[in-house]
Amino acid sequence: MRAVAILLLVVALCLPAFAYPHDYLYRYPEPTVMIRSSVSPEVLMPGDTGVVSIEVENGADQYVVSYQKEDFFLAMHVCVAELCGSEGIEVTCAPYEDVGSIGPGDKITLYYTIEVNENITDGNHFLDFRLVGGYEEDPRETNRRILVKVDSSDVILIKAETASSNSVSLDVANPRQNTLNAVSIIPEGDGVTFTPEEYYIGTMDPDEMFTVDFDLSANKSLADLGFRSRFKNGDTWHESDVYTTSSGMALAMGPGNDRAGDGPIATAGMIGATAVLLLVAIGGFYVWRKRSSRP
Repeated sequence: MRAVAILLLVVALCLPAFAYPHDYLYRYPEPTVMIRSSVSPEVLMPGDTGVVSIEVENGADQYVVSYQKEDFFLAMHVCVAELCGSEGIEVTCAPYEDVGSIGPGDKITLYYTIEVNENITDGNHFLDFRLVGGYEEDPRETNRRILVKVDSSDVILIKAETASSNSVSLDVANPRQNTLNAVSIIPEGDGVTFTPEEYYIGTMDPDEMFTVDFDLSANKSLADLGFRSRFKNGDTWHESDVYTTSSGMALAMGPGNDRAGDGPIATAGMIGATAVLLLVAIGGFYVWRKRSSRP
């Protein structure tokens, strides 16, 4: 009798052990979700508006699989796709809802507009992406963190060489990790005329440098020169601080300032001519007196 009781106890203990693996292994087959992201522009600046592109792919390689004598369709239904902002970055687009189904091997791209605060710190920032899909009776949620880089660096302006009397050269460099567009250099100076009035460079790749030249003319002998860059990072316009440099020496006199007596060169010429005439007059007077004194 005792042996029978022990046998029943062993059977009772063994039954859950056989049942547990069966329950644990049984689950609905589902496709693998693959998520990729990119940001445009690649590196944002404070105040920028950018676009986050998120690609969602159904990694299954067949439409139907059979499991436990049942057929399962591996199309992936997307119920909600939401991108959430972080401190300093606001997502201005509403979540996607009821996007539809993505077949095996297919993918869709979702676009979200973001705005970067003017006071955001440089560095790496992360946005939260939430994807809800799967079967209606058993929805599955997938979460990813989306990297957004922020860098406040402007275009760098450096005087390339000592300014001459009628020109100045600047080195223009892009220190950023991303390409800038519509780059131009704008000069300014009190009483100074620049040629060209604005130097257009165009596209500048990361770490690329150009040398630009301006011809100068002015209505005064010395002048401080200022230069600033204007460019687009993505679709947002930016202007750098003014880079100030001295002309280094007297500027050439501009048109309308070359009249006699207007400037040191003209004045020196007049003095020289007057001295020559005075010497000639004195010499002539001396010769006339000498001849008139003869008997």
